[in-house]
Amino acid sequence: MVLSKTENIETNRLFLNKIGQHQVDIIFKLRSNETVCKYIERPLYKKRKEARIHVDKVVNELRENNAITWVLTLKDNNKEIGTICLWNFSEDRKTAELGYDLLPEYHNKGYMSEALDNVINFGFNIAKLKSIEAFTQFENKASIHLLESKGFAFKPKRKDPDFPKNAIYVLSKT
Repeated sequence: MVLSKTENIETNRLFLNKIGQHQVDIIFKLRSNETVCKYIERPLYKKRKEARIHVDKVVNELRENNAITWVLTLKDNNKEIGTICLWNFSEDRKTAELGYDLLPEYHNKGYMSEALDNVINFGFNIAKLKSIEAFTQFENKASIHLLESKGFAFKPKRKDPDFPKNAIYVLSKT
């Protein structure tokens, strides 16, 4: 499967558009926001240049068929509110890692749940994954609740050696 050739996704309230070079603003807003990055061990972006470098990286990962990032855009007003991605594919392309972030003013409105339903469907039915993994900090109760509500199972025996505060959740295709 060639990720860059896949269609964008449309949900009831969202467009999930594959990230493009023009989407530096949303990446900067997300990665410079203390609330968004509270549970992610990475420095906050201070300059738009950092966001430009990140966008270049994820667009290149898409082009090289190594990852796919979608920007969540509200259908009613075209406002970009977050991102969701599948990346870190296993060598056999049967497993991928899930990542997501959302501007705080859109938390608890069901947007990420809606996006995640469609990305899970994409992962299992289009990308033909056997499992999707998510790494989230133990303290990130909202993320854990979202993952568990979608059927992801906590894997207590698995550890993230680089980030010991992370809990690993896995959803396997049934």
